[in-house]
Amino acid sequence: MIQSKRKILITGATGFIGLALCRRLLEEDFDVRVLLRNPAKIVLLSSSIIAEPVLGDLHDQQSLVEACAGVDTILHLAGVAHVSRTTKGDDTNVVGSENLLKAAVQQNVRRIVFLSSSLANAAAANSGDITAYGKGKRTAELLMLEAADRGQIEALILRPVNVYGVKMKGNIASMISMIHRGRLPRLPALSSKISLLGVEDLASAILLAANSDLTSRIYTVTDGQEYPIAAIEEAIYRCLGKRLSRWRTPAVILYAASVLAGAMARLRGRDTGISSRTYRNLTADNLFKNEDICAELGFQPSQNLYQVLPKIVGDIVSETNSAISR
Repeated sequence: MIQSKRKILITGATGFIGLALCRRLLEEDFDVRVLLRNPAKIVLLSSSIIAEPVLGDLHDQQSLVEACAGVDTILHLAGVAHVSRTTKGDDTNVVGSENLLKAAVQQNVRRIVFLSSSLANAAAANSGDITAYGKGKRTAELLMLEAADRGQIEALILRPVNVYGVKMKGNIASMISMIHRGRLPRLPALSSKISLLGVEDLASAILLAANSDLTSRIYTVTDGQEYPIAAIEEAIYRCLGKRLSRWRTPAVILYAASVLAGAMARLRGRDTGISSRTYRNLTADNLFKNEDICAELGFQPSQNLYQVLPKIVGDIVSETNSAISR
């Protein structure tokens, strides 16, 4: 008798992390189903990946019930990455996740792997860098852990730190673009360090969680390195072939500019991602450990930022130049 493949459902398959995960699935023996709001996006997936697209939305309960039919494991990656006053991130990150969980329980799905965030650590501890995004992710975590405690589903939760890779978004990508365009002077002399994670390694961690025998656990995921902000800045200049200026922006000017940018964005009803929090993130350590996932799931990071940075920079430069020439 031929044993059927384990069916997995992926949400967020066409996003930055989802596409990296789908590339990794070429090495796995799964029957893959992807939840898509827009079926045309199936073209974003590699032609080598045989995936069943199902039309659905995290706010359409019946579509989720149908998507979960016959599924063994859900890899839940979909969500709003940056929640602000002007986004509806809580609707997706909390309500959407709760809807998916209810559908999974109804259809007797065995396991869900939920992609949370390291920002949920602060929300859980009620101290540190507490954000609306982190609180939303923590709320969704608790919903899944409670379902696991009731024996309704197995729930493994991953809290990745900021993720790097080609097509990345966020502060480092913005820094690269602004330095390339000559719009960002050198930062102050900073001693702060941060933790990061490569997107390919995160895909590996997701698959390890999917295949684990554990039934309920939270893991913080990093590449195990501590990156000085100053070293990242210098590496970006080298990749761009630019000389480092001896003059540095005074810390007080950087702070004032961050506060002003945040105030202007609020007045305009737009979220630029720059605020006083940007300054705090630049000037304070943001470090996490990955010992638990390494010891318990056998996670072994395969790359660091500096190895991937030339490709990241090259891609951002190409996209920036293309946008300028239009």
